[in-house]
Amino acid sequence: MIMAHKTLTISEEAYEALAELKKERESFTNLIKRITAPLRKKRLSEFAGQLNDEQFENAALEVRHSGTSRLDKVKL
Repeated sequence: MIMAHKTLTISEEAYEALAELKKERESFTNLIKRITAPLRKKRLSEFAGQLNDEQFENAALEVRHSGTSRLDKVKL
């Protein structure tokens, strides 16, 4: 797998905050992925009331037939 590289400019304060959270032998990439994971995962309750019955049924069928249990492909 080829990994793209990006350069980020952050303040010294932000760098120090990240460095304090970083585990031994953990890369900054893995640190950022670890601490942002909860922000990327959505709970089903967050979708309550956003879909009408037909939209919900279509979304459920799409997920069921896609072979995945992830809802991030469902467009609201």
